[in-house]
Amino acid sequence: DEWDMGHITHTLTNRRWMEKVIAYCESHDQAIVGDKTLAFWMMDAEMYTGMSIQTQPKASMCVDRGLALHKMLRMLVLGLGGEGYLNFMGNEFGHPEWIDFPRPENGWTYDKCRRRWDLAEDVLLRYKFFQAFDELM
Repeated sequence: DEWDMGHITHTLTNRRWMEKVIAYCESHDQAIVGDKTLAFWMMDAEMYTGMSIQTQPKASMCVDRGLALHKMLRMLVLGLGGEGYLNFMGNEFGHPEWIDFPRPENGWTYDKCRRRWDLAEDVLLRYKFFQAFDELM
């Protein structure tokens, strides 16, 4: 709730002079090892229950705040983070699930080895707002 903008700015701009940097809000490690995505950390279970415009025309405080914070963080990283901006498979629209590629620890399953691109294209879901913002950035 209390962000130290000086610390955030310093962290995003602290690099060697003239060294090119690629910035990102989320790493693929978060999504691959089963951790929550940035959007999911902010909205948690409401990613499943509160993203429908049809069933909840007015967004809950949690979803509304999560959408706004997600956009602000990405804009800060894009603006201060370096010469390039990196996005990881679906995080540009707040995909609610992690990616888990087939490996011995998950029994070589393909169950989580996918992205639901249709979420951002569905006019009845709020994921489209993430996607539209990312396109405008």
